[in-house]
Order: sequence, then structure tokens, then C-alpha cells
Amino acid sequence: MISIIMLTYNAPKLVEHSIVTLRKYTKGVPFELIVLDNHSKRRTRKLLLKLQERGYINKIIFEDHNTLFAKGNNTASKLCAEESNYILLLNSDVEIRDEYWLQKLVERHERGAISYGVCEMEPHVRADGYCFLIDKDLYLKYKLDEQFEWWWSVTKLQAQLLRDSYIVKAVKEHEEQLIHYGGMSGTAWKNSKGMSIEGKEVKRWFDKCEIEIIERISENESHGEWSSFSKKIQRKKEFERFCNRRAERTKTMVKKILRIQR
Repeated sequence: MISIIMLTYNAPKLVEHSIVTLRKYTKGVPFELIVLDNHSKRRTRKLLLKLQERGYINKIIFEDHNTLFAKGNNTASKLCAEESNYILLLNSDVEIRDEYWLQKLVERHERGAISYGVCEMEPHVRADGYCFLIDKDLYLKYKLDEQFEWWWSVTKLQAQLLRDSYIVKAVKEHEEQLIHYGGMSGTAWKNSKGMSIEGKEVKRWFDKCEIEIIERISENESHGEWSSFSKKIQRKKEFERFCNRRAERTKTMVKKILRIQR
């Protein structure tokens, strides 16, 4: 299961389009949608409540101020379902075009992170953050550094993953799966903390590590069954529960033997 986190800040038409196309065109993968609203105007907040009533949004948080990107995602991550395996950070200004866009992303994921979108500008080539999938346990371990309130937080996160030998991938051409409109939620980010970081510091984060770029995912490419992947996860969980039960039984037996010896 995937916990999709979407932050909203005004732009109600785009927000509605993003959520409706997400629900309409996402197949093959179980997911929940968690929305955190960063103190939008009344029209957007009413829209979100309406979409929640229609079952499009599973969980929703209304903030009393704009928490921006890093803190907003970190706050919303606390609501992720216990059974979810991944977190997807998804912007509220996207359009889903391929029913299996998310399944295709998961199929190419290796432990670490993968995104639709590549930022090839200086100071370092990096995965973009508007559709960023990461293992849930890794997100909760590292989280976004709130000293960098906007996009540098997701840049630092992927640099940490790479330095710790995890894999970060990014799909360069993805218009067949998803379109990102960008820049539709105002200019609050311009004064956000951490935006003035120097390029040489960002390069130090990566320490010569590089992301893997996937040029494109073909629309006609075959996609496997999510169910087979889900079964693997389920078998892993069952094995862990079995090991835990065995460990508890062993502890109980040791305690009984010690009592008898006394």
C-alpha cells in the first residue's frame, strides 16, 4: 500500500483536477490519499471537505498557517497507515494521464527513492520533488530537513539516501504518465528558510554520488501484477511475525526453566 501525501495552498481548480484525475486514473496499486492544507482561502478548504465527503480524500489536516513543503509533509507523514510500504509526495498541480502511472513507478523502484521528473540544473543533477516515491521506513528515519523549508529539503533527503548506499532514480520524460504544471500556489516559497544555500554546500551533500536517470517509461510497456509484489510483502510480514512468536516462546521457556532451577 502507498500513502500519498498532497499539500494544498489555494489554486482550487488545479487541486480538484489533481485529486479527481488521481482517483480516476490510478489502477493496480492500493493507496490512501492524505491531504494537508496550508491555510488556503475558504473556497479551497470547502472544496477539500467536499472531495473528502465523496471519498476522494482519506485523511485531511487543516493548518492555521502555511507550513510550507518540509514541515507540511513531515506532519502529514504521521497519519500514514500502518500497513503502507511507501510514501509518495505528490504536488497538487499535476494531471494523471496513465492508469498504471503509479504501478510503473513502483515496479522500477529499488530500496531508496524514485521520482517522475529530473532537475538537471546546477549545482547537482537530482530527482525532482513533485512526484517523489520513497520507502516509508526510510522517510520516517530521515524525514525532510525543516531547516530547508522548500525544495532543498527533498534534495538533501535524496543525497542522504545515496550516501547511505540506497538507490535514487528519476524518470526524465513522463508526459505520458503525468504532467506537472508547477508554480500555481503563490510565491510564499521565495522567503522560505534555506533557499539561500550555496551550490558548493549542495555538492557536498551528494559527495560525488549520482542519481540514476530513466529516460522514459513507454505507455505500451507491460506492467506486472501488483498482487505478486503484495504477496511478497505479506510473506515477509508473516515471517517476521513467526520469528517474533518464536522469540517470545523462547523467552517464556527460559523464564520457566530459571524458576524451576531456583
